[in-house]
Amino acid sequence: MNTEIRARISNRLQAAIYRESLALVDAGIADAADIDRVITNSIGRRWAIGGPFEIWEQIGWDLVQVIAGELFADISVATSAPVFSAPEIYETRYVASGRTSAETRFQNVAVIGAGLLGHGIALELAVHGKQVFLNDVSDDLLNDAISRARVGLGALASVGRISEGQIEQALERISISTDLSRTVKNADLVIEAASENLILKKKIFAEIDALAPSHAVLTSNSSTFVPSAYGSVITRTSRVVGIHYFNPPHLLPGIEIITGPDTSSEVVALVKDEYEAIGKKPTVVRTEIQGFISNRLQVALLREAMSTVEYGEATPSEIDEIVRSGFGPKFAETGVFGSISQNESSITHADIVGQFSELNNDHELPSLLLDKIESGDLGVKTGKGFYEWTPESAEAWRKNMADSLLAMTVRD
Repeated sequence: MNTEIRARISNRLQAAIYRESLALVDAGIADAADIDRVITNSIGRRWAIGGPFEIWEQIGWDLVQVIAGELFADISVATSAPVFSAPEIYETRYVASGRTSAETRFQNVAVIGAGLLGHGIALELAVHGKQVFLNDVSDDLLNDAISRARVGLGALASVGRISEGQIEQALERISISTDLSRTVKNADLVIEAASENLILKKKIFAEIDALAPSHAVLTSNSSTFVPSAYGSVITRTSRVVGIHYFNPPHLLPGIEIITGPDTSSEVVALVKDEYEAIGKKPTVVRTEIQGFISNRLQVALLREAMSTVEYGEATPSEIDEIVRSGFGPKFAETGVFGSISQNESSITHADIVGQFSELNNDHELPSLLLDKIESGDLGVKTGKGFYEWTPESAEAWRKNMADSLLAMTVRD
């Protein structure tokens, strides 16, 4: 691929992300600083290491269909940009809480679900002195989670984020149980991290509403469902929020706090302050919206990337290389608004807006993706998607992602 074609495709992919970012600002979901915070502390870091095709292949195109299906019909199809003055777009409003990890009201935290994200959430909270009560349906799952937590803590120690002695101290703060009542009985904060199944989540929320103390804040790590969906079965709807972590949670500082229609402003402020106190970089999604900020931006990129491949302008591997070696690292440092305002992008605001009319506006999932699902070529889980995967190559990809993210934590 020659330099001119590469630049044209890169600019179009950036335009797709920028268009959705502007739409979120215009709708009052977030401001520019919020969006850049999500990018620089989570999805942008991943784009700096892997492109959209290889990242989505890790979870499987069947799950992508669930996550992206409705978003394709919901994300922006604007042909022009909303009118903002430069300060409105580019000003940043990062407000430090001024608190330390010792000033906390979430001392006892229950994590329901000890899987991929649950164990990482538990280990990070334990590192910061929380008493963590980790729950799952079997002792085998819980023991495996502790083993993986030990590995994660060892990785943090390897780059000096914690000392070797803190590994055992953190593990001692994690209690495991298959008894939900025992897990949540003293909780100040409950984080549901079960599988992405709304029926299951509602069942868990109904149970923890009955079992957890009245002061407890009840949250879900769902990447798909909004608070009014899983919170509809409980009585304390003012104390329900979404806390969307990114994988791996202990290596990515960003989280999204999703505000439900009944969530009190005091609870939102409390959750935000508590997470800032342990070094996380929270972004408040001010009203319920499908896909939050992160998935809407990732799907905007995916839609344009797949369109580019369908039209034969680039291959999936070329798209991935453009993202991870081109604007991905820039976005990881400054975000989409920061890159443009600081002239870190290859194009200006006016140039990028001029491309909106040329972007893909399909409301349906592309045949390129549906064909993969129909053929069973789902990615890593089946050994084939847009790439060929062996257990060894998949593990090597995951290790590179984890090692690269770990290296980024040194700068934080």
